[in-house]
Formats: sequence, structure tokens, C-alpha cells
Amino acid sequence: MTYDTAIIGAGINGCATAYFLTQGGEKVALIDREGIAAGGSGAAGAFVSPKFSKGGPLKTLMEESYLFSLDFYERRFPELIRIAPLIHFAKYGDENEKVRAFKETTDLPMLSAMPEAPMTEETKAFEHVLLARSGLVNAQGVCARLAEASDFILDDINIIKYDDGVWSVGTIRAKRVVLATGAYRPVVAMPHIALRAVWGHRVDIKTSTPLPCHLHQYVSIAATGANGEGAIGATHDVHYDPQTATEPYDVEAGRAELLAKAAKTVRLEHVEVLKDYTGLRSGSNDYYPLVGKVADAEASLLAAPGLAKGAKTDAASLVYHPGLYMINGTGGYGFVMGPLLARTLAESLLEGKAVPEALDPTRFLHRWAKRVGK
Repeated sequence: MTYDTAIIGAGINGCATAYFLTQGGEKVALIDREGIAAGGSGAAGAFVSPKFSKGGPLKTLMEESYLFSLDFYERRFPELIRIAPLIHFAKYGDENEKVRAFKETTDLPMLSAMPEAPMTEETKAFEHVLLARSGLVNAQGVCARLAEASDFILDDINIIKYDDGVWSVGTIRAKRVVLATGAYRPVVAMPHIALRAVWGHRVDIKTSTPLPCHLHQYVSIAATGANGEGAIGATHDVHYDPQTATEPYDVEAGRAELLAKAAKTVRLEHVEVLKDYTGLRSGSNDYYPLVGKVADAEASLLAAPGLAKGAKTDAASLVYHPGLYMINGTGGYGFVMGPLLARTLAESLLEGKAVPEALDPTRFLHRWAKRVGK
């Protein structure tokens, strides 16, 4: 069988792309070596909230993504998202100004009074944002629902080949390929793109302390459900990468760190850890996601040798792998940005709409070419 699209990587970015493409009538194969949401997406805190920063294009994209995703999950999968207010606290004194600046520059709806929650006195002293609505997503459940209309294939893809207008991807063939592989090894050489691997850890918990709101500070803490179940995560360990580490990740130590950081924000009693989730996520070096066509860096440099000397070449003049696309670099905000970015990519593939230039993966090619040329 020849599919319209093969998507490699079944995290939130891959599953959301599969959803929008199948909604558009495409026959999609969704491929992953471990399973749906088995890696970094499964370990994500899966909170749907904006980026609490002073301003800039990334803050704007995050707010747009937050509003889109909150509506998307709530309308399509209401049973898989826990909506609650969010209190975001500064972590340190020098972050107070950033939090104040966010409140002054955002149009997002806020609460007028802080919800009753057993915050520590230390935490109450920090500047905070009272966001009226945020969400906690059931990461595995949402990804599985997004992937329902696709054919899921369990396979470890190490190489793909293009011949006569079709890609060979493991046991199947596809007219185009979307790489949603996160921080794991790419199946096509992309020397111009460097991704930051970020290790995530989430624990599902049960506590006797009712918590009516989500809390963000040193870690993210979920509002508790009727049965007292919640979640704490995801801690970021920028030093651990399972692809290069000589020792396995210490789950017990990571769990203890999560609980200790949560205790600095809120007093939770009779905490029982129900389950641990760990996995690797990826962010771009400029913290902006990458969505769109994949350039052939080596061929582009041969076609335009002036790139090595810093010559500016527009994206249309570069050489691209035929029918090859990517969606990556959302870091710890996959469940916030994934749906909007996936729709953007799907509209580009199905309707020919342009992907915003700021998302174009080729933005790193000129810098790479200059380094090669030295």
C-alpha cells in the first residue's frame, strides 16, 4: 500500500499532524519504535498554559497556541482535559519583574482573587499571575484519540529512501514523509539543525489535600480530581540523554526531586505516587519550533557556494528533499503548541498555505554554511 503521508514519531506533534491530515481525507501511516506517546510526550506534564515572559514573538505564538489548544482539546476530548484556574509564581526574586510585565502586556483573562490553596508562605511572597483557565491533558489518551484514523505501525525506522516519486519507509511506501522524531536521531541527515535534548519526568499522584487550581513554579502541579488524583511534572534535566548516558536514569532520585520542588510551593498531605513517566523532548536552539520543508543542506551548499561566505539566499532558492517535512522543537510546550503547529503544517500540505517564515527550519542553514566554509 502507498500512503499519502508517513509520519515518523507518534508523540503529540506527530499524532496531531496525523489528525489534521486524516481530517483532510489523507491516508496516513503513523510510525513509532515504541508506541503512541511512549517517549517525551508521554512523560510531559501536558499542561496547557501560555509562556509567562515579558514579550516578543515567542510569547505571541505561545498565547495563540494556548488559546487554540485549550479550545481544541475541550471541544474534541472534554473527558481528557482537566480545566482549572492556574497560579503561576515567579521562581526567584529577579523573576518578579518578568511576571509583572506579563500581566501588563497580556489580554488573557485573569482572576481577581487567588483561589484557596495551601501555598507555602515563601511562595506567597513571590509575584504571581492568576490565569482564569488552563488545562491538564491526559497525554496518552489524547495522542491515542488523535491517531485513531491513522494506521499505526510499530517500527524502528533508521533510514528512508526516495525513488521515482515515492518514499520507502520501513515496510510501507508514501508520497510524502513528515519527521516528528523529537530529540531522537533523524533518519535523514540534517547537519544544519541542532536540537536540545531535554529529559522529562512526571509523576501521577494521589493526595488527601484538595487542590482547586493548577500551580506553576519550580515544577507544575495539577489541580486534584474528585478522587484526589493529580500530577507533578515535568522536571527538566538538561544533562541527561539516554542516547549518550552510560548509566540509566535514576527514577527514584528524579521522583524525590519533583516532590521536593513541589513542596516548596504547596503543602500536600498523604501523597502517594501512582506512576512515573520519563522521556526525552527536544527544543530548538532559538526556542522557536521548526515546521515545514526539510532542506538538503549539502546539496544547497553545492548549488549556492556563496552560502559559505555568508551570502543571503532566500528559502525558495535552496535545495529541498522532495516530499520531506518536519515538525519539531516544541520542548516542554508540545501539548500547547502541537495542535496549532500541526494544523499549520496540514494546511500547507493540503491547501498550499504558506508556513510562517519564523517557523521555517531553513533559518539555521545560513549559519551552518558559514561555519562549514571557515
